[in-house]
Amino acid sequence: MLRRRRITELIDAAANCRVTLITGPAGAGKTVAAALWAAARPASRPAAWVTVDAADAEPARFWAHVTAALARIGAMSEVNSAPPADLALTEVPRWVAAAVRQRGEPVVLILDDVHLLGGSSTLTGLDDLIRHTPAGLRLLLVGRHAPGLTLARLRVAGDLADIGGAELACTDEEISSYFGMLGSTLDQASRSQLMSRTLGWMAGLRLTALGADAGEAAAQAMVADYLEDEVLGRLPGEVRSFLLRTCLTETVPADLACELTGEVGAAALLEQLTRENGLVQAEHPDLREYRYHPMLKDVLIAALRRELPEEIPGLQASIARWHASRGEVAQAVRAAAAVADWDFVVQLLRQAGPGVMLSAAGPGLADVLGDCPPAALASEPVLALSLAAVRLWQGDADGGLPHLECAESWAARLPAPERDPMMLWVTALRVLHDSATAVTGLGSLDRQWAMASRAHEDPGGVPGHRALGVLWLALGFAALREFDGQQARSALLHASSQLSAGGMLSLRERARAWEAVASALYGDIAAATRLAASVTDGPHGQDPELAPVLALAGALVCLARDESAAAGTLLDQADLASLAPRPAGEPVMAVLSGLLRTRLAMADGNLAGARGLVRYLTDAAASSGAAAGTVTAITDAEISLAAGDTKRARATLSGLGAAGALERPEATICHARLLIADCDDKNALKLIDPLLADVVGACSINDRIAALLTAVIAHRRLGQASEATELLTEALALAEPDDTCGPFLAAGPPMRSALTVLITPASRCAAFAGRILERFDGRLPRPAGTQPGTSLTDSELAVLRFLPSHMTNQEIAESLFLSINTIKTHLSSVYRKLGVVNRRQAIAQGRRLELL
Repeated sequence: MLRRRRITELIDAAANCRVTLITGPAGAGKTVAAALWAAARPASRPAAWVTVDAADAEPARFWAHVTAALARIGAMSEVNSAPPADLALTEVPRWVAAAVRQRGEPVVLILDDVHLLGGSSTLTGLDDLIRHTPAGLRLLLVGRHAPGLTLARLRVAGDLADIGGAELACTDEEISSYFGMLGSTLDQASRSQLMSRTLGWMAGLRLTALGADAGEAAAQAMVADYLEDEVLGRLPGEVRSFLLRTCLTETVPADLACELTGEVGAAALLEQLTRENGLVQAEHPDLREYRYHPMLKDVLIAALRRELPEEIPGLQASIARWHASRGEVAQAVRAAAAVADWDFVVQLLRQAGPGVMLSAAGPGLADVLGDCPPAALASEPVLALSLAAVRLWQGDADGGLPHLECAESWAARLPAPERDPMMLWVTALRVLHDSATAVTGLGSLDRQWAMASRAHEDPGGVPGHRALGVLWLALGFAALREFDGQQARSALLHASSQLSAGGMLSLRERARAWEAVASALYGDIAAATRLAASVTDGPHGQDPELAPVLALAGALVCLARDESAAAGTLLDQADLASLAPRPAGEPVMAVLSGLLRTRLAMADGNLAGARGLVRYLTDAAASSGAAAGTVTAITDAEISLAAGDTKRARATLSGLGAAGALERPEATICHARLLIADCDDKNALKLIDPLLADVVGACSINDRIAALLTAVIAHRRLGQASEATELLTEALALAEPDDTCGPFLAAGPPMRSALTVLITPASRCAAFAGRILERFDGRLPRPAGTQPGTSLTDSELAVLRFLPSHMTNQEIAESLFLSINTIKTHLSSVYRKLGVVNRRQAIAQGRRLELL
């Protein structure tokens, strides 16, 4: 027997209530748990135990056993160890309640298998005892279910404790302990597989252990024998038949059960089974949907095939059509394929499109379609398209290509009404494939964008919405791979609306998560934050496939706001969550994360680390398309400029000879900064002027801010203060609503100087400029050898701690009873030791050194 401390502690806590109810399916470990708990009690406080059997339905027999058990542990006085002979049977429960001795600790009466009293007259007396339970008596009722006792009032009053099947189920650790006790060691995969099959059911674990050496068939026979003896064999014949005819579906909706069995009271019967048989559980009580335990379901299916094989095709057909009528395509396809009804499968996929393959159900359905006759696969474009979709969604672009080419060749021959939505699907999947294989590039998807725009005017019903939504999603992915935040936002916004109209809500949330990334790349931090929060708080917020995308969006937002620590944490989350395969065509997480880590290293002044990340990214970006390589090269040039290595920066930019590479705004801005470093400020302004004009609105918010700041530095170097002030004010106005201070800090000391000189206290952006300057000051390096609290004298430390109050030097002197000259001397020493030049910097450095 496995001694489970967790269960013992649960019973310990529950036994403080007047009545404790321990219920669960056969083999859940109820009796063992209660027995181990009772055995662990001190000898001075033993528990009375009565194992109920069918004969205890006779009240006289039951109460005789109860009084004998209580008397055996000394819970009743010797003169009152049995009720008087002339006492009416209905008075015995109250007599027992009165006869129990009052001790320091309450007496515990355990009634095992109490469910066997269901429907008997004994229940009336037991209810009476429960109502009149004295302070010195506790009842522990153990059984498969509560047998019709009146317990609701106790539950409301807090006098009833419930320990159910969920609490009795073994945890992962307890499964390992149990098999370790038997001399077996389970690895993580085996333990997870065992948990999914048994759901922690103790009898299931025991039977699995017994059958481990006997072989799979023998183990299944053991499970079948146990369930037949303990569960199915004890049910009325009509209930057993009901279970057999409803065991073929993953879950059992009450309406479907009614249709399969003709039982109008199916919902009531299923509800009764959940109360009386812990192996039937309510999956969604409000939706009247239930689930059979996996091991019970296997036994039921085997019995159905053995006893009613002729009914299986009709049951599966009914299941398929029931799910199809509710738009549940995956379940309908699975049921139809189970009886080789391929005509219905094709009909379903023609109506719904292959969108169901772009979901968690896709891999399972791909295995189902793999059983389809080769002739059907070769002649039905929707089947080929579905297989292409699932292969691409699993990240297998090469595996999806043959199916995609087959679908393309067939789609062109279809009549017009069928051809249009089919071509949308083919185009969407082709974009995903080509993006994954780095075939696409700037301007190469113009035809596909035009097709999506035309179809957007009239998608043509739900199938059209779904196909168009996936096409927009694919185009959004392609734009993100090109680092075109504006086009990506537009495409993903269209994708969200079309997927929503098509009922593909999970895929819509994926589009919105990536739209958050695109918005952050574009510089619309408010939109990125709003979208990410909406997805996180929505019904798909815990989807593990969305976690890395949302973390990436959050990291972009934090980096824009100069929240380096938070950005690093989010990038760690994104990297950990993105280890699983991603859909073909989706932006490469490793490239995006690597670029952000490079920016993070640059922001922290770790240029050597940033250079190392670029070397890694150069290899990773090679398989992600030309744009990734271009952006990586531009980042490398920016690192060189930050390090003062203009020669290397010039060589890197000169290497961007690919068509369109030098036209990217990031490349133009980096080239202008190189000209400034070479003291060619006028040509730098000429180069960057088209970005400042941006008459077509092609420049992102981030690029525009970066261009403005570059122009500010050039104008200042040319002595054109008014022009520089105007451009800096515009940049601050663009950045302030979202607290986008990252680009200003990335511009380095020249920008700090510009903010200090050009933005006066009267400026409407003075407050935001002040916050940026505080961040600049917070980045001041710690002087060599400086340790917090050790280099400043007590007097200097006292003066430093007055600085955040914004008191004048005279006021500080008066507060410390020192002369103004002494305060000035102390301040000069503080500034020198902290490596700063003014009060604001001293405050920032003091906080950084944890002196304030």
